[in-house]
Amino acid sequence: MSWGLRLCALLCALCLGTMARAESELSRTWDAAWVFAPSAGTAGYRRLSVADLPAALTDRAPRALVVYAHGCDGLSEISAATGRFLAQAGILMVAPDSFARTDKPQSCDPTIPRGGLHRAVLGWRQEEMRLAADHLRALAPDLPLILMGQSEGGTTVATIADIGADARVIEGWTCHAGWPEYRGLNAPEGQPVLSLVGEDDPWFRLSVLQGDCGAFMAGPAQRSIVYRRPAVLARKHWLSSDTAVQAEITDFILSTTKRQ
Repeated sequence: MSWGLRLCALLCALCLGTMARAESELSRTWDAAWVFAPSAGTAGYRRLSVADLPAALTDRAPRALVVYAHGCDGLSEISAATGRFLAQAGILMVAPDSFARTDKPQSCDPTIPRGGLHRAVLGWRQEEMRLAADHLRALAPDLPLILMGQSEGGTTVATIADIGADARVIEGWTCHAGWPEYRGLNAPEGQPVLSLVGEDDPWFRLSVLQGDCGAFMAGPAQRSIVYRRPAVLARKHWLSSDTAVQAEITDFILSTTKRQ
């Protein structure tokens, strides 16, 4: 074999190895996902793993499915609280774990707060959401599938394109950014969208980040809620800690089931 052919074979092997590692890293985010399912018990929810999904979908069929994208600091009490109130409303939530990757660069510093430390993370988060949506569609093709995310997860929900979802919920994101791939709303025309943001959210002090997703919406199915001064929520980033916001979200999601 000539040196040219040997070099070509080596490059192909390296490329295949890189692709296999990337697929393995992505699969880890699904395997480690948090699952919250409706339950007839007093709590109204069950905490499960993705391995439990087939049985959960059979035992107590949910009214809708949610793929949830967590914020830049990973799965947290925000994710768990969201899973609980969704499950208590009859909605099953699956939240992929981006930090299950073995090589996960830091994309924000919540103590400042400051984002934008890893620009490529948006593509990673979109891949995670797409994989989870594909799995759920295969398991329950007849149930409404909603994309929901908070903070960096909200950016993911706003920007992901060409994904078979019935609606989107964007919490704690403005749809405004300096980087073009972070800016705007990639929902198809007529797809229901609910966005929620505080007017004085401390994450969006920079002028380039200010505004709301309503600037990119069209039609009655897409709605932007901005919590303004003097409301306490105007300064909040985690909006769905408020029970009234939870009701806005669940009412919106369940309204999509009536359109099916």
